[in-house]
Amino acid sequence: MHEWLETWRSPMAQDALRVGIILAVVGGYLGVYVVLKRIVFVGAALAQVSAAGVAFALLVGWTPLLCAILFALAGSAFFAQPWGERRVSREAVIGAVFLTFSALTVLLASRGAHGMEEVQHLLAGDILAVAPEDVARVWMLGVFVLIVFLSLRKQFLLVAFDAETAQALGYRTRRWEFVFYLLLGGFIGEVIHLVGLVLVFGYLVLPAVGALMLARRMTQAIGIAMANALVATVVGLIVSILFDLPTTATMLVFMSLIAGVESVAGALLRS
Repeated sequence: MHEWLETWRSPMAQDALRVGIILAVVGGYLGVYVVLKRIVFVGAALAQVSAAGVAFALLVGWTPLLCAILFALAGSAFFAQPWGERRVSREAVIGAVFLTFSALTVLLASRGAHGMEEVQHLLAGDILAVAPEDVARVWMLGVFVLIVFLSLRKQFLLVAFDAETAQALGYRTRRWEFVFYLLLGGFIGEVIHLVGLVLVFGYLVLPAVGALMLARRMTQAIGIAMANALVATVVGLIVSILFDLPTTATMLVFMSLIAGVESVAGALLRS
């Protein structure tokens, strides 16, 4: 027990906890929008585009963070385009982008110094391996994204869920959609090379799914989603350290358990 407490109090575990907290708060908040707007797989596709950016940076010797953000922003600009009149459905385009950049990530990483180890890291990541200097940067970006969303929450809600009314009121819906995707893509690009695609995607989906099964209002859903993510982060970290388990997988399991329990509870309350 003493050895576990020492590990938990170590700078490595505390840095992971600090990063996990801001990921939980921002991911829980953005996740409600992502799930309600039915763009869950846009989040997955943006994460995969960012991963390809990291793989490209590692191959050519550039800065992984910069390439991840640039690739994510380019993907955000692409997904923000209107798809209502296209012959190919939005879902098909998202799938094509995800598959293309998945293959590109593997190809680029396979030519790197560490080969498939880089692919594994991009997918699974390791929040316990986050460097101390990354913690402050992730917090600054996370707080910035939250401030922007809180300041413009009425506009984002209106444009996201009632575009016709927004246009009638004079809002440029395409511009607001673009801002939303820029914030989402920028955040994903910042954190994916630190914690991996799977964990980022999990934060954007699982906490919000459970929250939306319980909540009746948007503010309730956001609060519950952030609480879900925070609980899964803290408990997942503790359990992974205590039993020497893979941290990412443990955190995702707890996110899934919470979402499952809340889904059942929500169904029972509505029956």
